[in-house]
Amino acid sequence: MQLREHTAVHGEPVAAGAAGRRAHTRRAATLSWRDRLGGTEGNEILTSATAAVLTILLAAEGITIIRMGGLVSAHMFIGMLLIPPVLLKLSSTGYRFVRYYMGARIYREKGPPPPALRLLAPVFVATTVGVFVTGVWLLLLGHRSDQLLLLHKIMFIVWGVVFAIHFLAYAPRVVRSLRADWGAVRRQAIPGTGLRGLLVAASLGAGLALALSLLSVISGWQSGHLG
Repeated sequence: MQLREHTAVHGEPVAAGAAGRRAHTRRAATLSWRDRLGGTEGNEILTSATAAVLTILLAAEGITIIRMGGLVSAHMFIGMLLIPPVLLKLSSTGYRFVRYYMGARIYREKGPPPPALRLLAPVFVATTVGVFVTGVWLLLLGHRSDQLLLLHKIMFIVWGVVFAIHFLAYAPRVVRSLRADWGAVRRQAIPGTGLRGLLVAASLGAGLALALSLLSVISGWQSGHLG
């Protein structure tokens, strides 16, 4: 009798723990894909993580501009590498934009960016797209258009000014978001950490694959340019 009572008493926490795990599994299974990415906080962290990666790659791209004569191939290779992470960043911020203006409550509660940054956003997106479109076009043409090269340079100058403003405005938020994600990993507070990491890694992998697939074209462009 005492043995049965002892087993029952000590079995209760085990049963309760198992039931709790099953309930947690059921809740996880019913989460929408938005919830699995962490909602508004997850969106902000994904945007910030992608921005951090882009900052490193853009710094490397900036070095090639200083020594453009000898680093044209590196400039183009990094440019191709940048395209998928840039698309991920535009998708993340674009999603937040659409959700906010469609009236999603959680995004409304987060609030919009400051008015000046909202006004700059279309210019930033347009010049970002313009820089990459003209760059890819130049690569495919094989340096046969001085006008397109000039347009690429003009787009880059305008983009550089807008990017500097954007970077200075958002750098503190990027740091805060990355700290929040690191803290959330330890606390398991914001879901989707693994998925966000996978998206960033996949964008880098896609960029590397794109750059490697065009390596012969890049080398041919520089040979034609030097010739």
